[in-house]
Amino acid sequence: MTLEIFDAGFAADPWPMLRRLRDDGGVHRARTPDGPPAWLVTRFADVRAGLLDNRLSTRPRYAGETDYRGFVVPPPLDHGFLESEPDDHARLRRAVTAELSPRRLAEWARTAPELVEACLSDVEAGAEIDLIERFAVPLPAAVLGELLGLAAPEREALLRWATSTLAPSATPPRARDTLTTMRAIVLATMERAHGDTVLGRLVSSSRENGSPSAEELAGVIFYLLFVWYEVVVDLVGGSALALLTHPDQLAVLRGMPETRTAVDELLRYQSPQVVSGPRFATTELDIAGHTIRSGQTVLLCLASANHDPEIFDDPTELDLTRPTNPHLGLGHGGHACLGTALVRTITAAVLDRLFLDCRTPTLAGDPRNIQWRSGFRHRGPVRLPVVL
Repeated sequence: MTLEIFDAGFAADPWPMLRRLRDDGGVHRARTPDGPPAWLVTRFADVRAGLLDNRLSTRPRYAGETDYRGFVVPPPLDHGFLESEPDDHARLRRAVTAELSPRRLAEWARTAPELVEACLSDVEAGAEIDLIERFAVPLPAAVLGELLGLAAPEREALLRWATSTLAPSATPPRARDTLTTMRAIVLATMERAHGDTVLGRLVSSSRENGSPSAEELAGVIFYLLFVWYEVVVDLVGGSALALLTHPDQLAVLRGMPETRTAVDELLRYQSPQVVSGPRFATTELDIAGHTIRSGQTVLLCLASANHDPEIFDDPTELDLTRPTNPHLGLGHGGHACLGTALVRTITAAVLDRLFLDCRTPTLAGDPRNIQWRSGFRHRGPVRLPVVL
């Protein structure tokens, strides 16, 4: 039987449904909002094993004809990680992780609070704003501009894309419907990037050494600019809402010597990336007693794994002092989010400036009336009215 679970109410409160799915075997056929079905895996042990299973490929070439295929990215944007062979994928990951090393991120982290503050610098004390539109959406564009070295025209184009796609709107376009815009930004970035910046060094390496190739470079830049953008927007907005509705945990945050462990708990509790990118079975395999046929699609539910009581004590509770937290909020293994360290650094800077100084916001209105982005791969508040 194919389940119908991804309705508008799922994004706002997925936890009761995910608990039932874990209790009822953990692996189910579910219809996606696009129509085609997929296997949905919900228990922590099975999700983690699936993220490490090389029989489950992220490459759409292995997808069958009937199951969900996901956000199909056209060339050359797909050449960075989606369509690369394992050795090429590892090589590209090394190149990017070297640029986003802890040392370089530590240097950048010293300027991060200034970027956070700049997004709110023109807001008067006591003013009510939508924290999503005025802060969560523009912040990643500002961060990427500084960290990666985007030229001014591409910074402005990236912000326009984010505003049109992720800011509150009656009829926002889906990201997949803006591929022409994304491709134009990527190609312009490749042409204009230069100097001693992350993008400048990647472009120089491509031109001088052929690694990454021009096609791979387009895919890498697409990943750096767009793939994790929505995750950050939803994590920032969802984290703010979680803390504003849990004053006891906000008090805990204010007593912590540093906020990195708090970020991990917010990633687990909030789980802005509900499911990982689709995996396609390259051969017939078994998951928890269910036969997955070659070509079928598997969706590994990170959110459900992060609330599995087999792994986490009181998983529905927000606990910033949780002693062990092996969450899968940004994936795991060879295809884990490349921006993990960056996401943590940005979110820590947000917590420091929003909740640990005099600009602490208060929620305006009833949290039960918060509308959530209606999707199934990501979740986050559409609007978040606060008073600064």
